Amino acid sequence: MTSANSSLAKFMREQKALLWRRLPLAALSIIMYFLYDVFGTVMLIQRERVNIYSDQPFPVRGAWIVSGLMGLRSFGWLICSTGAVLLAIQGFAYLYKTQTVDFYESRPEKRSTRFFNIVVNGIFIYLVPALTGAILSLLIAAANGCAPGWLITEVFISLGLQTALFLAVYGMSILAALLTGTIITAVMMNIFFFGLEGMIRLTVLGYRTAFYATFDQGKSDGLLSNVYTLPVFNYLGGIVRSMIFAINEFDFTGSYEYVIKSAGYTVKGTVVNLVIFVIATVLSFAVYKKRKAESAGKAVVYRPLEVFIKFVTGVIISLDAGLLINAVFIMDISSGTGPVIITIILMAFLVSLILESVFALNVRMAFNKAWQIPLIAAASIIILFVYKSGVTGYDSFLPDKEKVGSSYLVNYNYCSDYYNDGEEYESSYMPTEEFVEKNMFLTDTEDVLSLAAIGQSDAVMRKKNGNSDSEYWEALIGWRMKDGSLITRRITIPEDIDPGLMDRITGRDEFTRGVYQVENVVPIIESKKNSAANYKLTMTVSTEHGYLEKNVDLTALFLDAYRKDLKEHYCFSMASGNNPVGSISVYDNRNISISWPIYECFDDTIAFLKENDMWSGGFLDSGEIIKIKVSRSEYVEETGEYIDDSEEYTEKEQIKEIMESSISNTYSSAWNRSSIFDGGGYNIEIYPDEASQTDNSYSTCYYRSFYKDRIPAFVPKKQ
Repeated sequence: MTSANSSLAKFMREQKALLWRRLPLAALSIIMYFLYDVFGTVMLIQRERVNIYSDQPFPVRGAWIVSGLMGLRSFGWLICSTGAVLLAIQGFAYLYKTQTVDFYESRPEKRSTRFFNIVVNGIFIYLVPALTGAILSLLIAAANGCAPGWLITEVFISLGLQTALFLAVYGMSILAALLTGTIITAVMMNIFFFGLEGMIRLTVLGYRTAFYATFDQGKSDGLLSNVYTLPVFNYLGGIVRSMIFAINEFDFTGSYEYVIKSAGYTVKGTVVNLVIFVIATVLSFAVYKKRKAESAGKAVVYRPLEVFIKFVTGVIISLDAGLLINAVFIMDISSGTGPVIITIILMAFLVSLILESVFALNVRMAFNKAWQIPLIAAASIIILFVYKSGVTGYDSFLPDKEKVGSSYLVNYNYCSDYYNDGEEYESSYMPTEEFVEKNMFLTDTEDVLSLAAIGQSDAVMRKKNGNSDSEYWEALIGWRMKDGSLITRRITIPEDIDPGLMDRITGRDEFTRGVYQVENVVPIIESKKNSAANYKLTMTVSTEHGYLEKNVDLTALFLDAYRKDLKEHYCFSMASGNNPVGSISVYDNRNISISWPIYECFDDTIAFLKENDMWSGGFLDSGEIIKIKVSRSEYVEETGEYIDDSEEYTEKEQIKEIMESSISNTYSSAWNRSSIFDGGGYNIEIYPDEASQTDNSYSTCYYRSFYKDRIPAFVPKKQ
């Protein structure tokens, strides 16, 4: 028998007393979880019972709808997060009045015991209704035949993840409550805690984007990939990934595999949230032990914390305001910063006055400690000039060659989609950047560093002076360091780049393997075939002369030929001087496709297509063309008029000369050099037969562009 004076009995009596004093919040928690879990389950199951439009049986539909209400897709996180803030502030609100502080301090109870009891009581008020609601809802679902094992697993996993979220928000909110002396400032402290890291990351990202010429926002060094001190972010990051996975796999429920895989996405965020709870609770206990009764009614308990909040908030808001003005005036790194500096000073002044009024709880005290204003403004201006001046050397940094493991190069002028590898990607497609990063391993570090030095210098010049008329290619260079880190820089490759340097980089198997999916696409296709019934592939070939398709999987054989052509012919010089003459694509029955360009010099590829009756007409001989129409559109500044006319050519010699002086522009090239063309002033339409001249000629005629310096003499010149 348990003694009435035992520790457990005392603990239970204290919990009952606390619960009685916190009855409104306890009742609210019960009502919210009853309405959301229990009542929500009843209503949704009843609605699904009368659903006559679905082909799925009722138990499957019912389980799916309950999963959406209480599983990983639920909105329970919103309820538990809101409840955590309310419970934390209300639990220690007695510290905000001298009378209640004196009352509790006079009781024969250790501070540590009181702190522990209040913290645990808040957890009970959340956890008991949440757990009860989940169990009752599952019982209701089971009574209706809608509670398979995977659903029960998912609901309790979801409850566990939300409990970790609750604890993290609860711990941080308790710390905010203990560092303040009023409910209003406790709420404001919560906002500060939850928003501080995110605002710092956004400010750093904004200044890097605005002032660093080689900063790539897509590879932002993880600036926005995690905001660890925002527990909801940690939770939703994994949940959103699981939803993307479900959408792309067309599998929201119905298997343990989905539940376990989706829960796996949330492991990192859940661990972070539990660590946040432990750290916040330890700090809260330390603050609680040292907090004095005289702190009741103060905005912030400790003066150093006031200075820290004022300084950090003032600097962040001032910098962000300056960034906004910089964007409005569209300033570059070479322009003056007068408006930005003035804005920073004004915002430092305003933020300091507002925060000082809040800290003193008196508007008349706004100018108290005004000497801090110039410090905030000065710190903000120094940070501005650190980014603007380039003193950090970000745009000229090159890693030590000896420390680089391998590199990769992404050409942003050529973007494609790739089949993904399945397990580690949430989408059926893999973006170009991701594919290149995973598959390109350039070991010629010296050439890549040389290209990076040229590209970084060119990018800085263009950001400083504005993009000139000279052509360039945008690219991303990434270095995988031997210590496991990744360094990336966005560069611009100028038109006059040394072709030899580019050919040494792009002419290697290491490069083409990382640009064209020629190695791993066949195993991926085979794995999808084996896992999907009636899986079908369609291979299509399109050229400027036509379009053909076959429902036979020749992917492996095609890639054998294509791989040979890449090895023998592909390099920067070839790709920048020639446009593709066609494209070959593989579609599956989900309409997911991957494409490869075909160049005229790709003899093995074209021979393969001809052997399999997939080459749509080959290269059209000029003797077969019956007419060419050359149009031009030009604005004449002297007269202020547009010239818009066209000429038709039917003589064989003229047709032949036009064909020899032009190149197909139907397909884009990875290193397309538009400066070799006439700039778009001419549009060449080729009519290979009589049918192509009808009103429906768009499907049968095709288009070319003149080489810049090879326009035939008989073609009217632009003025």
